Amino acid sequence: MAKAKGETSYSRNYSIGSRDMATAGQMVVEQRFHGGFQSKRDIGQRWAYFCKWAEPQGIKRMEKITKEIVMEYGQSLQQELDIGERKSPSSPKNYVSAVNTVLRLATQGEWKTVKPGKDCGIQARSYIPTESKAMSMATHQTAQRAVDDRISSLLGLQRAFGLRFKESCLLNPKLALKEALKDGRITLRAGTKGGKLRRVPCRPCGILALEQAIAIQDGKSLIPKNMSYADFQNECYEQARLAEIGFHSERHFYAQDRYREITGAPSPVEAGWSRKERIVQLALYLNISEEEAQRIDSEARLQISIELGHNRVEISNAYLG
Repeated sequence: MAKAKGETSYSRNYSIGSRDMATAGQMVVEQRFHGGFQSKRDIGQRWAYFCKWAEPQGIKRMEKITKEIVMEYGQSLQQELDIGERKSPSSPKNYVSAVNTVLRLATQGEWKTVKPGKDCGIQARSYIPTESKAMSMATHQTAQRAVDDRISSLLGLQRAFGLRFKESCLLNPKLALKEALKDGRITLRAGTKGGKLRRVPCRPCGILALEQAIAIQDGKSLIPKNMSYADFQNECYEQARLAEIGFHSERHFYAQDRYREITGAPSPVEAGWSRKERIVQLALYLNISEEEAQRIDSEARLQISIELGHNRVEISNAYLG
């Protein structure tokens, strides 16, 4: 049977499609990996974690795994590390390495390795960045011109509402605009982390982003009618790679933009204020007491964390400094 574009040729020794993907991968490791019991166990557990992550993305067969899928997985692990949901700096690299190992064994060496650092941007953990990861307006506009109209709309939605990639894909712009015009906010239901519903304020930039998305919407979401989420995801990440952009940087912009909007001051990472001096600098900037600056900063961080779908103030450090 002909191989579909982007898919990998898998050994016919394994009936990949006839069994659970996690089990199939563990069988490959048991039979082909030349290592000790503990190594096999670790790889199997990490592979199972990837399979659990991949299933909601519509990936249930090894044949559907592409380099772009594994790159997105690695980026999601880095995001977990940045916000404190993972404790070990080496953990994301080890988890991506395990996926590479299973796929290399399953394809008998045909799988092209995804590099944790170069391809996924995985770095040592840093809860409090010293440089802004937000996408500048100039880069945003250049990126929108470099990709097609549908992906350009995704970038606009992510920037206006702080959406994750999947959330922007599954949003129904027509329904969201109706809600925004009525209530001044939109409700996110599809693609959210853990399936948790959340509401995000809709500002003028959000109305514009929704109107632009509606112009190209041809179904209940921004995913083309004739495409699965997984196929659309692959296409989006390939265009983003060629345009040399990362979707998550739009989410960073949202957080920093909202901080300025709520507090009347730039976020510490945008202003270049260190963790130790940020409250003093905020107080000076706003001409208020340090106690008042501490209250304003804490309340803004909590609000932004909720809008991003996290609910913990500490998580905002990765976005705001």
